[in-house]
Amino acid sequence: MPDKIELRIFSIACAVVSVAALVAGTLKGDGVYLFLGGMGLLGVALLSFAIARKKNGSS
Repeated sequence: MPDKIELRIFSIACAVVSVAALVAGTLKGDGVYLFLGGMGLLGVALLSFAIARKKNGSS
């Protein structure tokens, strides 16, 4: 159970940082921030999928 909680907290932290990078990229007009924010959100989606699979009992 603590592993799931730690993964959830890590997922939320990654999402916050990714959204901040997207906002910074949009405001500055910098493609690097937009790319990093997009990749971060993709990572959050994959991590959330992994947590959901772990929750259902599959490995």
